[in-house]
Amino acid sequence: MRVIALILLCLGLATCASHIPQIHVVQSATPELAGRQSFQLMPPEQAKSAPAPYPQRYAELGPLLRQGLLERGYRDSQTPQLLAYYWLTLDDHPLEYRVDISPPEELGPYQAVHRLRDEAGTLRLRLANPDGQVLWEGTVSTGLSPGRYRVDYLQRAVRALLQQLPEAQP
Repeated sequence: MRVIALILLCLGLATCASHIPQIHVVQSATPELAGRQSFQLMPPEQAKSAPAPYPQRYAELGPLLRQGLLERGYRDSQTPQLLAYYWLTLDDHPLEYRVDISPPEELGPYQAVHRLRDEAGTLRLRLANPDGQVLWEGTVSTGLSPGRYRVDYLQRAVRALLQQLPEAQP
């Protein structure tokens, strides 16, 4: 019995330790994307009118996205064929756990309520032509709170998202 409990505990810890990015392609690549190679990263303020959550992450996101787009065959340009908009969104939900706990003294059972917040960040990347027509769009979420940030999770999420983007074609 103890062996089974130990195995289940190890599996649970392994699941918690490896956060697989959840990718969603919102807009598949349109035919107009083919043949476009030059891009320009647009400041997040131009993509979203509301203040962005965790603005300190954008300093790391820009270079990661630029490097990933270069690896996919796109080239950075001041006269771009593609405008790359990116921004973070935050899903914040209250969680409430009720746990029956016996008190340390003989007062009878009571119910403890733990109020927590579930917070998950999502990165959105949109490629558009200079006229604003969306040519490709995708999102990625690790299911982790941006407040409990780890650079390797961000790198893995950006890489996974850009793998869904077609490579640049001459």
